[in-house]
Order: sequence, then C-alpha cells, then structure tokens
Amino acid sequence: MSHSRRQPLRSLLMGLMLACVCSTSVSWNAQQALSQPSQLPKAPIPTAPKAPVPPALIAQLAKVDAAANQKSLETLIDFYSPDFVNSDGLNREALKQTIKAFWQDYQTLTYKTEVLSWATTAQGGYTVETNTTVMGSRPFDQGTLQLQSSLKGRQTWLNGRITQQEVIAEQSQMTSGANPPEVKVNLPQEVTVGQKFDFDVVVAEPLGEKPLLGVALEEPITKESYLTQPALKLELLPAGGLFKVGQAPSQPANHWISAILVQEGGMTIVSHRLKVVQRSTAAQPKRQ
Repeated sequence: MSHSRRQPLRSLLMGLMLACVCSTSVSWNAQQALSQPSQLPKAPIPTAPKAPVPPALIAQLAKVDAAANQKSLETLIDFYSPDFVNSDGLNREALKQTIKAFWQDYQTLTYKTEVLSWATTAQGGYTVETNTTVMGSRPFDQGTLQLQSSLKGRQTWLNGRITQQEVIAEQSQMTSGANPPEVKVNLPQEVTVGQKFDFDVVVAEPLGEKPLLGVALEEPITKESYLTQPALKLELLPAGGLFKVGQAPSQPANHWISAILVQEGGMTIVSHRLKVVQRSTAAQPKRQ
C-alpha cells in the first residue's frame, strides 16, 4: 500500500472519530477527552417515560437539531452552559472548535434526536436519555464518502441549557465506492479492567476471488489522539473478515476500537466506543 494511499486513510480515521464527537454535539459529549473518564455529578437516571415528554423539552431538542442541520455554530453552542462538562472531560470551547472543524469537511449533514427516557431534577430541570443519529457525505478520492453515526447518551438540562453529558454508547461507519464491504461488528459495549474481549468485523457477503485488506486499531480517547494520526498498515485478511482479541487496560478508560476494510469495489471504516470500568461497578457484559 503506497504512502499516498495511507495518508488519506489516516485522515479519514481521524475524521470518523471526530464524527462521533460531533454526533454528540446535538445530543452529547465529545472526545477531546481524558483517558481517565471524568467524574460527573450524579443525576437522576431516566426511566421509560410513563407520561408524555414535556413539550418544552421536545421544543429544545428540536431547536438543537435544527441548529446542527443548518450548521449554525453559534446558535448550537448557545444551548450549552458556560460551565458545561461531560464524561470525557470536554468543555464548551473545545466542543465548539471540534464541531467547526468537522462541519468544514462535510457538504451535507443531517442530525436527528430521539428521546428514549426522561426525568425531572431537584433543580427544576431535566435529565434525558437520547439517541442521536448523524448522516452526511463528503468528497473522497474522485467519489463520495458516506457517514452514519449513532450516539446514545444522557444529558442534564437546566434553564434551557445543557449542563452535563454522559456517553452511554456510540458508533460510526464510513463507506465509499460502488460496492463497499457490508459488515457486522461484534464488540462489547463495556468490559472490566484487564478483561479480554473479542472484536470481530464480519463481512456479510462471500469474498469470492476478491482479496480483502484491512487493519484494526485500538486507541485511548485522549486529547493527544486527536492531534496525531495513527500509523496504518493494511494486511491481507482471511475469508470472512477481521477477527481480533484485545485486552482492556488496568485502569478505567474510554477507548476507540476501529477497523478499516478495503476490497475491490469500495471501503468501509467502523469505529466503536469501548468503556472500561472497575469490576465492582460493571454489570453483565453489554454488546452494541
């Protein structure tokens, strides 16, 4: 694989991680993060709503989506409190700069937020669990790159602004070409410190005579990981896809687990968040 080809792939992988960051801009967090997850103040955990979602909350979320769809950065950032904090350690200004850079790369972006559950807070605000999807496209290699990103998270609203956010799960996928590999990702959403885990990216269709190239990457979510491009070296993969075994670090952290698969006809890049937690706080293994 030539150096000139590796360089765009590195940039795309960084862009995919930023896509996850910016999907959080409508609903959540982001990733100019700390590898040691930030400790947020405890907020009420929403339950499946027995009553309709308050109209005021629906209206606020609709305005956030509208600002993102129109790429109105100042309007969007105004929905975040000056004291905004999130589970990755991102502040309001860092979020603004990350979104600005991401929007410059994409011709079209569509954000859509769905309320999963909600609860009121003692201060008169809301804690709401949402799922946000982001779809977009950008020019790439004489063609078009398609993005689809999904984020599930929990945010606290007070006086019409988001004061804190926690990421529950997130994943993104980029595809290019007329016939990119169709894949299914098997990865836990959460593991305990030191635990081994499987990362499988299974190709849906038989390869036939077409060779499949790919690489898997694991990176802690840190501020530095957005400033440096990971080294990539594609390898010839066996039939069926990419199958790896990883081991969680010895301390709680958030990691990106990513894969690039290239085949005649197209390319697919996937990236999922893996949460590493202490054994005492871990539930049963969760899969995405």
